[in-house]
Amino acid sequence: MLRLALIGTGNLGIHLATACSKQPQIQLVQWIGRTTQAPKHPNNIPYFTEVQKNIAADLCIIAVQDDQIGAVAEQLIDIDSCIVHTSGAAHLNMLRDCKRSGVLYPLQSFVKDQAVDWTNIPICIEANNATDLATLEQCARALSTKVFKLSSQERATAHLAAVFANNFTNHMVHIGQALCAQEKLPTKLLDELLKTTFERATNSLAENKQTGPAKRNDVATMEQHLKQLDQTKKNIYNAISKDIYNTHNV
Repeated sequence: MLRLALIGTGNLGIHLATACSKQPQIQLVQWIGRTTQAPKHPNNIPYFTEVQKNIAADLCIIAVQDDQIGAVAEQLIDIDSCIVHTSGAAHLNMLRDCKRSGVLYPLQSFVKDQAVDWTNIPICIEANNATDLATLEQCARALSTKVFKLSSQERATAHLAAVFANNFTNHMVHIGQALCAQEKLPTKLLDELLKTTFERATNSLAENKQTGPAKRNDVATMEQHLKQLDQTKKNIYNAISKDIYNTHNV
């Protein structure tokens, strides 16, 4: 059985604690957070406000914001565990002062109180030695069927791709919903279109499913759209439309 220490009580920390507590191959021996009271969690995971160095763990997982990883890692350099961060963008070298280090990055967007199916979440792993990489793989495969061994550079590219595919796309949906709302149109007008868009994009390459006025270079329609937007949204509209046109016509 893998013994894990988990640092962090944000969205990812809570989701990891919940997922790990359901796996018989994993034992969460301590969960560390800054608040005196633990978040609600199953199976009475031992909770502390600082790492208990007398409680042995195979992996010590740092699930905090990227700009906090270094400060947390400094407190763990004398622990005989593989110290692991969960960031997509941070290099493995961020843990260079730790004797053993690794990365366990679940490529998913986590929202508080919204359950996810860990079985299909891609988990990207990396370690500074083969033994700890094998331990990380064992942990990742207990959670998911999709495990990828990626270098820091490969993982950074995957993270960038995820920002475009998820964060930017979600913001585009927000703009569409806001445009509907300002004219008192129901935002549900977009629901079926969104479902179809993502079904197409996940069943084949999105490039092959592109439609719309930018691809057709329908200038009249695009000019009409621009009249309906403020300057900030015009800039976004123009930049994306130009890129779509160049992708399909240049």
